Amino acid sequence: MNFQFQQMKPVIQQDFDEILCHYPTDLHEIDEIIAAAGSVWERKLAVIETAARVCDVHLFAHYPFAFELDFGERRDCCYYGIGNHCAAYNGLDQSGLAALRSEVSERKLGSIGNYTDFLHNTTDHDTLLSIGFRGIYEKCALLNETETDPEKKQYRAYVMRICRAVELMGQRLRERAKELLPTAEDEDVRYNLERIINSVNTPWEPPQTFFDAMNAILCTTWWISGLDGYEMNAYGQVDRLLYPFYKCDIENGTLTQEEAYFLLQCFLHKTDLHCHFNEERKTYDNGVSAMIGGCDLDGNPVYNAVTDMVIDAYTENRLINPKLNARASVNSPRAYIKRLAALMKTGNNNLVVENDDYIIPMFERMGLSPEDARTYVGNGCQEVICRNMVHSRAFVYMNLPKVLLDTLDGAGSADDAIYRYGKSDISDFDALYASFLANLRSYIRVIAETYAPLEQQHPMANPAPMLSMFTSDCIGRGVDISAGGARYNHKTLSFVGFGTLCDSLLALHAAYEDGSAETLLNAVKTDFSNCEPYRLRLKSSENRFGHSDTANAFAASLADALAHVTDGIVNGCGIPWGTSLFTYYQYSHFGRSTGATPDGRHAGEIFSRQMNMASPPSLTESARAMSVLTKADFHDVGMFDIALPVSVTDSTQSVDALAAFIAACLELKIPVLQPNVADKKTMIEERDNPGTHPDLVVRICGYSAMFATQTRTMQDELIARTEV
Repeated sequence: MNFQFQQMKPVIQQDFDEILCHYPTDLHEIDEIIAAAGSVWERKLAVIETAARVCDVHLFAHYPFAFELDFGERRDCCYYGIGNHCAAYNGLDQSGLAALRSEVSERKLGSIGNYTDFLHNTTDHDTLLSIGFRGIYEKCALLNETETDPEKKQYRAYVMRICRAVELMGQRLRERAKELLPTAEDEDVRYNLERIINSVNTPWEPPQTFFDAMNAILCTTWWISGLDGYEMNAYGQVDRLLYPFYKCDIENGTLTQEEAYFLLQCFLHKTDLHCHFNEERKTYDNGVSAMIGGCDLDGNPVYNAVTDMVIDAYTENRLINPKLNARASVNSPRAYIKRLAALMKTGNNNLVVENDDYIIPMFERMGLSPEDARTYVGNGCQEVICRNMVHSRAFVYMNLPKVLLDTLDGAGSADDAIYRYGKSDISDFDALYASFLANLRSYIRVIAETYAPLEQQHPMANPAPMLSMFTSDCIGRGVDISAGGARYNHKTLSFVGFGTLCDSLLALHAAYEDGSAETLLNAVKTDFSNCEPYRLRLKSSENRFGHSDTANAFAASLADALAHVTDGIVNGCGIPWGTSLFTYYQYSHFGRSTGATPDGRHAGEIFSRQMNMASPPSLTESARAMSVLTKADFHDVGMFDIALPVSVTDSTQSVDALAAFIAACLELKIPVLQPNVADKKTMIEERDNPGTHPDLVVRICGYSAMFATQTRTMQDELIARTEV
C-alpha cells in the first residue's frame, strides 16, 4: 500500500474530478415527490427517504472514505443540497423582511440575512462517535414505550425513520464497494474497498476504529448539510475526538503511524478535493473548519499525537481548507503553543487561535454548563458554537458609524422605517450619545419585530430532524431544533466598525468640550474639504482607542453599552437578542459606502477591522488596549486581526518570540487572534507582476485564499494592512 499522500494526491484528485465534473445533477423526481407530499414533515421525510433510496452513491477509488451521495448541488457547494428544497414548498410570506432588507441596503445601514441563521451549526460529536445513529434510534424507541403525548411520539417516530434512511445510505455505499471489488486490479483500490466492506456501517453504527471515526464525521457533516438544508460543516475538536480511536488502533497493532497520518491527510483534504480548490483555488469562503487543542470535557488541556499530525498536515501540504481553528489557554502546553507559532511562521496563513479563557466563561455566562461550554468549535469563520446549542448569529450586520451619522443628521421619528423608536438630540455630547444608543436600539427593535412572525412559523418552513438528533434535548423533549427543542437557544447580531465609532465619539466629545462641535460637524458633511490639516490632527490625536488610557476607558464603556443595547428585546419565540463585534469582511463593504466620520476618516474608506482600533499602535499596545473590551457581555467572539512583521524566510526571527506573543494574547483574554504573516514587498511584487509568487496565501477575514486570485481592490487592502 502506498501511504505517501503527496504521491497519491494527484491520483485522488483525478478520482474526484472524474465523478464530480458531472455535478450539479437533475433531481427533479425528488422535487416532484416533495410537491406531492402533504405536511411539512411528510415533505422532509420524502426528501431524506427518497434521497437514501435513489441518489447516486460514489466511491473515489484511491480515496479511502465512503460518504459521497449526489444531493444535486454543485461540487463547490459545501452545504444545503436537496434538503433545502423543502423550504421552497413550505414558503413563508417574507415580504415584510424583503422590504426591510431593501430599506437597510438603500440607507447603507448594514445587511440583513434570513430570519434565522442556516449557516452556523454543529453536532454533538461525542454522542455520534459513542452511539451512532443506531443509538439515537434505540433511544427514541425506548422513550416512546412510555410516551403519552402523541405529538412527541410522532416526532420520535419520524426521527427513527430517518435513522433507518441513514442506515440504508451506509449500506448502499458498502454494496457499491462489493460491486467494484471483483474488477479492481489496483492494490490501493482493493485495499480501500475491502476496508469499507469490512468496517462497521458508519454513521449508523458507532465507529470502532480510527478510520471509522473519521468516516462517521464526514458522512454526518455532509449528509446533514445536504438533507436537512442547514450548514453543519464543523468537523469538531478533531484531536480530542479521534485520539482514543488512534491510540487503541496503534496499541492493538491494527494501524501503523504511517497509515494513520495518510488517513488523516485524506480526511482533512476532503474539502479542497471536493470543492476543486487544489487547481483553481477559489476566492470565496466555504465555511468548513477543523478545531484542535483547547481542553477536554473535564477541563484538561488537549495536546496529543493527533494534534501534532494535524499541524504536520497543514505545514507539509499548505492546506487552506478546512480552516484550522486552534483552541488554546494559559494552561496549554508550551510545546503546543510553539507548534502553533511555527505553523504561523510558515506564512500559509491558515490558522487562528481561539482563547478558551475568554470563550468558555462567555458561554457559561450565557447559561451553558461547563461541560457543554468546553465543546465549543469555530464554525463558518471564527464564530463559536457548542454542542446542544442553536446560536443564530453572523447573519445580521449593523453599520455602527452610519447609525451615528444618521443621528447627527437628526434621525428619529414615528414614521421612520428604522428609527421609529428613537429621536436625535445633539445639543450636547451626553444627549448625542444617548440618542445614538436609542436610534441603534430602535433599529434593532425593528429587525426583531420583522423577524418575529417568521421565527414563530419557522418549524413549518424547514424542520431539521437530522441536526436535532445529536442536539440535546430535542429527542428527550420530543421537539425539533427548529421549534426550540435544543438545550440552549441564542440569537446574536453583529456590530461593524467599533473602532471607527469609538474614535468618532471621542472626537465629538472633545469638540463639544472645547466648543468646536459645529466646525467638526461641518467638516464631516463636506468630507473634510479644504480642511486637511484639521483632519490630520484628528487622525493623529492621542484621543483615540489604543492611544491613551482615557480613550481605552471610553472604549470599554462603549463596548459595555453595545453589549447591553438589546436588553429586553426578544425574538418571536422569547429568546433574548445578544450582540457581538464579529464583522467578517463587512468592515470593508460598509466603509466603502459610508460617508466621512468625525474621527477624520474620509468617505469611502474602510472601517476599523474586526474588533480592532481604527489606528493601531504597536502590536503589544494594541493587544493591551483591546483587552479592555473583553469585560463586555458580548455573545460571540471578536477578532484581533493583525499583520505580523514576521518574515517567512528569515531564520533569525525566533519562533519563541512569536509563541510568547500568542501566550501574551491568551493571558490578556483576547478572544481570537487572527494573524496574517505576509511581507508587503512580496505582495506588491505579485500584484504588479502576476505569477511572481503564485503560492502566496493570505488571510482575508474569516478565511484564507491565494493572493493572486484576489481582485486588485482586495490586494491593495491586504497590502495596506501591513502599514499599520
